[in-house]
Amino acid sequence: MFDHILVTIDFSDASVRALRWTARRFPDAKLTLFHALHEVEASADVRQSLSGKVDPEETAELDAQDNIKVLAHSISPDADVILRDGPPVKELEQAARDSGADLVVLAAHEQRIWPWDRYDAMAEETCDRVDLPILIFRPTERTGEFTILTPLDLRDGSEPVGQIAGAIASYLRARLIVLHVLPKTFQGFLRAASSAYQAEETLRKAESSARNEALARIPAEFRENLDVQVRVARGQPVRQILATVESENVDLIVMGKTRLKKRTERALMGHVTGKALRSAPCSVLTVPI
Repeated sequence: MFDHILVTIDFSDASVRALRWTARRFPDAKLTLFHALHEVEASADVRQSLSGKVDPEETAELDAQDNIKVLAHSISPDADVILRDGPPVKELEQAARDSGADLVVLAAHEQRIWPWDRYDAMAEETCDRVDLPILIFRPTERTGEFTILTPLDLRDGSEPVGQIAGAIASYLRARLIVLHVLPKTFQGFLRAASSAYQAEETLRKAESSARNEALARIPAEFRENLDVQVRVARGQPVRQILATVESENVDLIVMGKTRLKKRTERALMGHVTGKALRSAPCSVLTVPI
């Protein structure tokens, strides 16, 4: 599965839970803990009173070094640590590149009042900028069999999503649900261009074809030993994804993240992935495509 996982740590309960979950689920992977130092804000009076005695920035750095080393050792004696001073997402992107990590994990920090409330800005910006699989960790209270949902739009170039979803499901011995959604615009076009009967017949054929193609996106080597269920739904993709998450007690969503072709532009998440990331009540793994 993943060989080297970079886990972001800000010493919050959420980030520590994400680290422990990662270590438990991927025990064979090398772990590196990453922390970005923030500028310590202190009033002029405080700085004047500490002048010549204590440097707030130096104290914060020493505390972070000690804390992250203790945390790393509590997980594994082989775990590495990376501390960087600078903008968190920029430094995380560079640390992922320098360390050779093949997965980045960070906890979602949020206080949700409404279902459409957004994840914290760092999680979304990291998914935008870092050209690696990114797992936004959000713990669930569900028990029983671990369930993975992978929505596939079946476009050319999206094959890595099915490959990674199949590999993770196989590694974790999880149930895998593959979902494809026929958009309303497609249904509307058919009904406008043909009779109701012909439109429905065409939709049934499209569903059958999509079901076969979606299943084929999961490599045969994983399908043989997996509980794979393929669903084809009609409607708005994000609504269907979230409805499946709730009805099937999904623990993890694995979905593609569109990359822009121009090198001068950063990768931007597609409309569906962005909305699912902000609204999902479970962890989300984005895969660059």
